[in-house]
Amino acid sequence: MTPASTLEGLSPAEIDAIAALWRREQRTFVTSFTGASMLPAIAPGQQVAVTCGVESAVGDVAVFRFDNQVGVHRVVARTATWILTWGDANPLPDLPITPSQLIGVIRDVPAVRPSRWRAMLLLYLTSRSVPIDLLTRRVALVYRVSSLWSQGPLVFVGAAAQAIFRRLSIC
Repeated sequence: MTPASTLEGLSPAEIDAIAALWRREQRTFVTSFTGASMLPAIAPGQQVAVTCGVESAVGDVAVFRFDNQVGVHRVVARTATWILTWGDANPLPDLPITPSQLIGVIRDVPAVRPSRWRAMLLLYLTSRSVPIDLLTRRVALVYRVSSLWSQGPLVFVGAAAQAIFRRLSIC
């Protein structure tokens, strides 16, 4: 989900400056977001209260900056150095973010029961000791596998065979 108006059209530097001020003041503001990635918990255009300057917990919905955008997804895992978010309606998690990218949290959003697939994927991706670079590589691998699988079983098997052959020929 992306913001409908509050931070729309701002540069990453402007978003970072505003977010730093809001975090320092522990500001709470009401806004809405477009997009369907948080359905059914948050509908597009639904008014939500974003609290800045508080630490996110697993289960909270985080408002964060990534690239030139603002994202709104649920925190599914975190350590002191990274936060992993995942839209309730999305099939895969986001790349991890650092706590400095967090703008605020939306609390008391009804939880959606995770599927077995999501739970198993989280076990593979995360543990308390995984550094952010390894977590990023794991999430990227999941995206690559998903992309190959969506192209059909033959493409997937061919890519897997090529990867295995490359590994064996390097050794």
